Amino acid sequence: NKRFVSGKAETFKDWSPKNLEALASYGQNPMASIVGCADSRAPVELLFDAQPGDLFVCRNAGNTLTNAEGSIVGSLEFSINALGVKLVVFLGH
Repeated sequence: NKRFVSGKAETFKDWSPKNLEALASYGQNPMASIVGCADSRAPVELLFDAQPGDLFVCRNAGNTLTNAEGSIVGSLEFSINALGVKLVVFLGH
């Protein structure tokens, strides 16, 4: 929280080839799945000060899950079952 209060975001601070290669080679290990709005004014990675691979982000208009077979539901199931995500956040604005 000190970093947030300071206003000095660290998002995407290290896009070095080494880190990107590791992400491609070893896969992602997200700490949370985020269902966020498709609105480009709400960039989830920036809001959470996250690095590539930190979050599994699902975006759609209005954060709706109207159908159990929908791609958002399937993507969340994948993040939980295959990637081991323990936290799902629905982010509204």
